[in-house]
Amino acid sequence: MKLSSTLRFFLFFLLLIPFRGQGQDMIETRLAYNYLDQFEFTDEWQYLTTDMYLFNPGQFTKVINELEQGTTKARRRDYINLESLFISAQLKNAKLFGQDPIVYPLYNFAIDNSKKEYTTNVSDHIEAIRIIDKLPLADDERNIDATIDAKLFTSDSRDVFFNIIANQLSNIGKQVVPQAAMLSLVGEFGNLIRNAAKREEYRFSSTIRLYEGQNFNTRLHSVRVYVFVPSFAKLPPLHMSRLKELLENSPQGFERQKLEAALNYKNYPLLVVANYKSLYRMDVLTGSEITSETIERRRVRIEQAHNSGLVSDDAYRQEKYFVEFLRNFADLKQNLNNYRLNYKNNSPEANAKSLFSVIQDYKRLKTTAQLRDREFSRNNTYQRVFKDEYQNIISNADNFMAADLNLKNGRELVNTLLELDQEQNRPYTIAQREAYLNKLYSVELPNQEFLAASLEGEGLSRHLKRLESAQYTDAFAREVVRLRDAAPSEENVSFRNQLVEKANVTKCRSCREEVNRAARQFNQRLEEQLLEKERHVLRELTQDVEHKVILYLKKDDCMENAFKTQYPEDSLPAHIRRLYEKKQELRKQVIEMESFAKTPPTEMNYNRHREHNQRLKAYLRQLEQGYKDICELEKSLCGCE
Repeated sequence: MKLSSTLRFFLFFLLLIPFRGQGQDMIETRLAYNYLDQFEFTDEWQYLTTDMYLFNPGQFTKVINELEQGTTKARRRDYINLESLFISAQLKNAKLFGQDPIVYPLYNFAIDNSKKEYTTNVSDHIEAIRIIDKLPLADDERNIDATIDAKLFTSDSRDVFFNIIANQLSNIGKQVVPQAAMLSLVGEFGNLIRNAAKREEYRFSSTIRLYEGQNFNTRLHSVRVYVFVPSFAKLPPLHMSRLKELLENSPQGFERQKLEAALNYKNYPLLVVANYKSLYRMDVLTGSEITSETIERRRVRIEQAHNSGLVSDDAYRQEKYFVEFLRNFADLKQNLNNYRLNYKNNSPEANAKSLFSVIQDYKRLKTTAQLRDREFSRNNTYQRVFKDEYQNIISNADNFMAADLNLKNGRELVNTLLELDQEQNRPYTIAQREAYLNKLYSVELPNQEFLAASLEGEGLSRHLKRLESAQYTDAFAREVVRLRDAAPSEENVSFRNQLVEKANVTKCRSCREEVNRAARQFNQRLEEQLLEKERHVLRELTQDVEHKVILYLKKDDCMENAFKTQYPEDSLPAHIRRLYEKKQELRKQVIEMESFAKTPPTEMNYNRHREHNQRLKAYLRQLEQGYKDICELEKSLCGCE
């Protein structure tokens, strides 16, 4: 991100503007080291935190005395009766302050002039001051035009000192609705006046903090090291290699003691200004925490944060999209509960509908995430903040969809649909289409009417139709046409069986239906041909039966006469009695056959005619064999032939 010249000069660096009297000799602040972190800060890093570290404050005595001794005699009267050294920071272009700059009173050190040399009354150890904490930057360049001023005051210039304080209190009073952070400055100026009156040391202690308890990512942006010296002094070289190493390894900040050790400089007072940039971050929710209530709380929180200037318009827009995404996830969880209840009730139709509702919600989640990725591929707010949150929700959904086999298959179905959505015009091989159809039919789908009522159902039906149409054309159409026109022969019966077997193993349901339809047509032609053959056989059998009935009745009468003439009725041998009983059974069968032959099938049905013919043939075989057995066992019974 290219910075303007103004931005490069002012961005997050608190420049030190020295006190100037009427002459040229003054306390001067010189830049000794400038560090800029290599991390790429995008526009979302829109909050500034500034820490200030004052080292070697006791050396202000040296600075003042060198300044007093080094100036001309005519100017030394400006340093008579020095009372205090006042250091302040003036901030501009920050949202908090509007159009009027506000001065921060940072330090005020009393000066003792009772001895031969001036002495500054400074504590041995001064803690770091955080003057602002996550202050939103202005919209134009998102920078703060800030200066730090070091002024010496004498007993004769107290009015100047109090005029500075009065002006700042007046600026604060112009605010229509002063914020608590701004009102804290009023208390700071009060402390400054009290301590100055008592000639006691003052240091700033009220951090400007607008967003207490909010969630931010914060990292070091830049550091500048300044040295307070007389304007005519030569600055001895500072060795900053250890400081550079410390800063490069401290993106989240550093301790004062480590900073002091890395500086290792004692000659003059040092002021270190450390600037941090922050990125507002919403709370990350896990799958179990996402409910309608938590989503609504998040929506309200982001609205409040946006209204208070905590988040940018772009981040606010992304949050609104994400809240809608969370609602889709909550719908998925609710439909998962419905699915589990229906599954326990063991209702196939209800199971299919509730499972498809889960599949719908899961696909909406995945589709929305993909759309966001494409739409905001160049949006830094989405890529750096929200993309991972979308993926976290998708991961939770993936885990939910692994609870049982049906849900796993539903997850695979959705992934397949998304893949097909991306490759609408891609040609597939027969094996690839078979694999896709296997995944799309891996769950029991509800009826077509139910599917047509939703976009997801329509999309699924559309992909199934496209895949099956191509699969039929490539794998079945030619063979189906051949079967439709095939003559009913043994060779074609074998061809039919092979094609039906092939259709039985495909996942292409419409292909299987077309094969079965052609097979039924072929079977009908085959049955008609076989029926005609059986009808011809029936005509021949009927004639044969009529002839055989007469022959068998004649044979029976001959045997009956032989039994009566050859064997006394009251003294039949046992074997003759058995043969006589068998002859009687055969006569009954002759009558039955004759009666059965007179009632042929009236339906034009191959199987009925075939069964009728087989039964007539059975009668003829049994009668032929029966009479033959009697004649072979007792030839005297068959003498009529």
